[in-house]
Order: sequence, then structure tokens, then C-alpha cells
Amino acid sequence: MATFRKRETKNGFTYDIQVKVKDRSQNKTVTKTMSWRSEYPMTEKQAERECARVAEKFEEDIKRMFTSSLPDIPDYNVTVAEMAEKWLERVQHDFSVGYYEIGVGAVAWMNRYIGGYKIREVTPYIIQDFFDKLDSERYTTYTVTAKPAFKEVLERSGISYNKFRTQYKLNTCSLVHLIGGKSVSMEYASCMAKVLRVDINKIFKIEKTVRPYAAATIARVKRATRCIFAMAKRQRLVEDNFASADYVSYGRKPKRNIKYLDDQQAKELFGVIMEYDDIRAKTAIMLALMTGLRRGELAGLEWKDIDFVLHTLSVNRTGCYSKTTRGIYTKEPKTEGSIRKITISELLTEQLKEYKVWYDAQRENWGDQWENSDRLFVQETGKPINPSTIHFWLKKMLKKADLSDVTLHSLRHTNITLQIAAGVPLTTVAGRAGHSRVSTTSDIYSHFIRTSDEAAATAIEDIFIPRAVQEG
Repeated sequence: MATFRKRETKNGFTYDIQVKVKDRSQNKTVTKTMSWRSEYPMTEKQAERECARVAEKFEEDIKRMFTSSLPDIPDYNVTVAEMAEKWLERVQHDFSVGYYEIGVGAVAWMNRYIGGYKIREVTPYIIQDFFDKLDSERYTTYTVTAKPAFKEVLERSGISYNKFRTQYKLNTCSLVHLIGGKSVSMEYASCMAKVLRVDINKIFKIEKTVRPYAAATIARVKRATRCIFAMAKRQRLVEDNFASADYVSYGRKPKRNIKYLDDQQAKELFGVIMEYDDIRAKTAIMLALMTGLRRGELAGLEWKDIDFVLHTLSVNRTGCYSKTTRGIYTKEPKTEGSIRKITISELLTEQLKEYKVWYDAQRENWGDQWENSDRLFVQETGKPINPSTIHFWLKKMLKKADLSDVTLHSLRHTNITLQIAAGVPLTTVAGRAGHSRVSTTSDIYSHFIRTSDEAAATAIEDIFIPRAVQEG
């Protein structure tokens, strides 16, 4: 039976509740305790009656915990932060490095708001308040450029570039950017103003912008919170998952804006690709545009995945990069459907053949220093590249083509939308894209499917009533 005793604190009376229960797995009696204090003004008798109710509930929960089949029963007084750490351990064991690192960031954000609560104390109201505050959070960015006075102050200082770099540890590339009219970070500008011993506002123009966080960033924090409380529910630490949509509102899901190149822009980029000097960049971006492969899939390609006779390409792995833990590493593709074999055009096959000749020459030149990774896209010595390198190549080509700065994933969207516009069956489009379900493709590209559907209706009408007859 639960027992409790009253003790006086500076905030009033607090009750220490104790429950003893038989742990049959270890054949011994275990004592569990908790503290309770009313959040509302109560008389002593009212407080004791409420404490008795809380103690009874505590005893039921403890008994339920120790009749569970779970081999590892966590402390009943575990906090949200401690539960989050246990969840991260599970994520690290069961999921990819990338997913774990996203989880670490999401948990750090969550802990700022509710990490100190005991998991059993958290109510739907607390979680909803946390979610609402997340939605309203903003961050500030600064665009810092040099005023005309900067060059004058810089010249009067007499400080050489070498001294900026060696004595003051200031990057001289950023200094060149400033002189050339480009922006630098607020941190760099502050250090420069301190070195020059002048007020920062005298030599720099500072534009402040307040922005909301990306919807995807906020969604990741909410999703992690839901997963942590789901784990707590499975371990019988809470009655239910109060972070689920049954109890709290997640807000309206923002409309997904797909950035892509239209057919004319795609042709302009293709023209630049065909004339590009760097054969590695040329081949990688041509592959991205003509196959719709994801960035990691491009980085994970190996020569054994290319069949020059049958004109096919197989996706079997993903190249990844972890800044904080593993560096460049390899993992399985995103989903089971992402493992696929697709047909490639004769033009692309010929480009790959040409690239293979260059690749083999590079390997021969480096000799024993060459690291034989068999990857298509490698560093100078044959080591696998960081996937972000491919995006860097794309940016240079976009600039040369005078096109807007889109991401590498935009080329994937471009490839898929061009297929839909060309009337390629949706099942084929989904298969080439590596979507596990056709519904994934139709959900993401519904706008383009509707446009294609309208064109199909017009085409059918033209079959029965030619346009010339309609106009006549």
C-alpha cells in the first residue's frame, strides 16, 4: 500500500509518496518514491485527500510497470530530457547517422522548453503550449556590407593582409569580399571593427532580417517529441501519447512548393553542360538532369552499376556525409523502392564511356596513391566525394547559364515533371524516381498531373473533331 508523509518547504507543504512492490524478475522488494505538491491553494484536509488520490494512482502505475514484460523498466521519475536521451540511443542503434543527427538537433530544441519536466507530469496543455511557441519562433540574419568609409579606415590602419591573417586570425578571403562589395558575417564584421578600432556602424551597412524557421525544421522537432512520448507510452510511463494528434494540434501543413526548371531553362542548362570543361562535373550534372537521381544516389554510384551494353544504371547505395561523426560514409538507399535499375539514353551512355576513359587515366597517373573505391565521382586520389560537391558543380553551371540558383534536388523535380508533361505513364515515372508507391509521385506532382490530364483531354477531342474543323 502507498504511504505518504508531509514536509514543509518554502513554497508550502510537499508530500513524499512511497510505494513498495515485489519485483518478481529479481525476486526482491523495490521501493519507488515521488514528491507531490498542489499547484492550487488548498486546505490541509483537501491537500491530504488529493495526495491520497495521487498516491493510489502512483501505486497502480508502479504495479503495472512491474507486471510488464519489458526487461528494462526505466525510473518512474525520469524527465523528458532523460527519456529523449534513451530515444536517441535507440535511433542511433536502429537508424541512419543522418536521422540520428537530425534527432539530436530536435531534442536540443525540445529540451529548452520541456526537458526539465518529469515525463509523467506533462499534459496535452504543456505540449500544445510548446508547439505553439515553436510555431511563433523567429531567427535573425544580418547582411553586412562595407560602406565607403571602410576602405579609408582600412588604408589608414596600415595593416597588411598577412597581419590580418596571422596576428588577428581574420580570413583575408572575406576581406577581399568586403572590398569587392560582397557581404560577410556579422561576427567577421564585428572582429574587423574591433581590430580597426572604429564603431561598426561607421564602416559597415547592416541590414537586419527576422524570419520564421522553415516549416520542415519545426515539423522535425514536433515529430521527435511525438516519438519520445510514444516510447514513454510503450514503457508504461504515461497513460497515452499526449504529443499525438489526438490531443494536440500540429497546425496546418504548409503547401509544398516544388522548385524546378521549365523545359526552356532545362535546355539552357543542358547547353552549358555539353560545353563544360570539367568532365566530372559535366557527367554528374548530366546524370542528375537526365535520370532524376538523388544527390546521395549520384555520390554512391559505382562502375559496376553501369551496363554499357544494355544501357542501364542500377541504384544500390547512397553516399552520405556526416559533419559531426562519420565523415563520408555509405548507407542503403532511402527506401526499398529506391533500389532500382533504369534505362539510360544512348547520349548518356556515350558520355559515361568518355568519362570512364578519363577516370582510368586518372587512376593510372596516381598509381599507388590511388584509393580504389570504384565510385564514379571521386576526389583526386580516388576517395569518394562529399555529396555536397555535386551541388557546388551545379551552382557554377547555373551561374554560367544565367539561371536562378536552384538545388540539385530541383533537377530531380525537373526530370520528373518533364516526364509527366511528355505523357510517360505514372507507374514508369514512379519506378524511375525510386518512389515505393505511385501515390507518392501523384501526391507530390499532382499539379503537373492535372495539367497533363487536361492536355490529354484536348488530344482525345482532336482525334474525333480535328482542330481545323472546330475552327471552321
